[in-house]
Amino acid sequence: MPYDNDEIRTLVTLGRLTSGALHELSNPLVALLGSAELALADAEPGTKLHDRIALTRQTGAEVVDIVRALQAFLRLQSEPPQELPVGAAAADAVALVTRVLPTHDVELSARGEATTVAAPGELRRRLVELLVDALEARRGSNTIELVVRDGVVTATGGGELRF
Repeated sequence: MPYDNDEIRTLVTLGRLTSGALHELSNPLVALLGSAELALADAEPGTKLHDRIALTRQTGAEVVDIVRALQAFLRLQSEPPQELPVGAAAADAVALVTRVLPTHDVELSARGEATTVAAPGELRRRLVELLVDALEARRGSNTIELVVRDGVVTATGGGELRF
């Protein structure tokens, strides 16, 4: 999907804000999880209070996983180009999209041992874009197949990426 200059600037600004927001979310989440862990040890097992604290801890842990996945994705943006296995980058992209958009069933099908020289963040960003485009374009199916072949990555219903 092509973007105009204003949209690109908005997306860049959003990315910069997201980086700071993720850091600010991470600290209180760790405190929340620590407090829930301590409270859970004091709560009588089998009580409503124990169950509520356990649910709070579980939900907090899921949010921490999402925050960490997004932080890792953003950290990759500054790494220099290197030779990368495309299948592994595709698996990482699928894991991120699946974690952040858990309502979608995204399958990865990798064929071949394709490699490319690229900045890790750029490659993963392009793979994530390909997956998100495929999710938006899907017609009644919750499964998107990402196929890696020599020189080409395709997403069912979402286009392809050549490297």
